[in-house]
Amino acid sequence: MLVTEALAQAPNPQAVIDQTATFYLNQGVLGATCLVFIGLFLAACWVARSLYQDLKASYAAGLAEREKLVLAQQAAAGAAEKCAEALEGLKTALDTNKDASEDLTKQVELAAQEARHTAANILTGIAAVTQRLDRGRP
Repeated sequence: MLVTEALAQAPNPQAVIDQTATFYLNQGVLGATCLVFIGLFLAACWVARSLYQDLKASYAAGLAEREKLVLAQQAAAGAAEKCAEALEGLKTALDTNKDASEDLTKQVELAAQEARHTAANILTGIAAVTQRLDRGRP
């Protein structure tokens, strides 16, 4: 008996519901329908569980990546500080080198000037000796 036949025979909705329930119970369809719905519910629970596991794994991977990024950023900051310290040391060394180079240049100029004066004095002395020898004086 179909639902439309039940509606045609009984205009009372409660009677239609009773007849439909009796039909399901007599045919064994209600148990099968319940088993199908339970199976669908279990399948939905299994899908939700697997999606939750995937989401949890994805979150853990994202958290690990963030931790790696934080460590890399901290390492980069430490390296930048060391680089700044090294640059300051290099600047100090270059300033010291510049001062030493200027002092050395001044000393070389003074030594060259003294060498010129000494050479001039030696030439003057040689010229005087030459003139005395030319005059015949010992």
